[in-house]
Amino acid sequence: MIHILTGPFGSGKTEISINLALRLKEVAEDVSLLDLDVITPYFRIRDVADLLGEMGIDVVTVKRELKYMDLPIIPGRLTELFSKDNAHIVVDLGGDDDGARVISSLKSLLDGKRISVYFVVNVFRPFNETVDEICYNIERLSSRSRLKFDAIINNSNLGDLSTEEVVLKGEDVVTRVSEITGIPVKWTVLDEALAKHADISGFKYPVFLIKRFLGTPWEGRR
Repeated sequence: MIHILTGPFGSGKTEISINLALRLKEVAEDVSLLDLDVITPYFRIRDVADLLGEMGIDVVTVKRELKYMDLPIIPGRLTELFSKDNAHIVVDLGGDDDGARVISSLKSLLDGKRISVYFVVNVFRPFNETVDEICYNIERLSSRSRLKFDAIINNSNLGDLSTEEVVLKGEDVVTRVSEITGIPVKWTVLDEALAKHADISGFKYPVFLIKRFLGTPWEGRR
């Protein structure tokens, strides 16, 4: 099963990809995490590859010597990776034109595979704040990547300033997006720190709890 997560810069898809891989590892033996976010300079799976490897996740990413070079480089091993049976592959895909071109070029490897494609939304990020902007981004990325989205993931947050009200506002927006596009909402994402003080029963969608592994250079690692 291939799980592809994408979304605009700042949507939080990389953090969710990491947590989804770890969640799958609890019930499956063979779990890989493929870093196809080849442009974004921050929040990169390849920066925590060693840690995830120790946790049993097969991380497929750029070569170590290219770790800090943001070039449109496709990681090797893709043919072998996508030919696996009974494996779970979580793909962190860049949500820009480069990401769309990358996944489009791999279409032949994906044909005939069981795939779920998720669009991750944080309504508190620029150009992703309104229903119209989100619908436009979904249509643009779907067209250019040649992928059909199966679900939307609400990851609306303000980092350490997040509250239940912040997350609920995100739910209101993605609900409207879902009504317009016909794409269902799969999860509302909640940081485990906020979950300790939140009334989870008050959310509209199933809650996906995450632990934060990444941080910006000015925050340092979490």
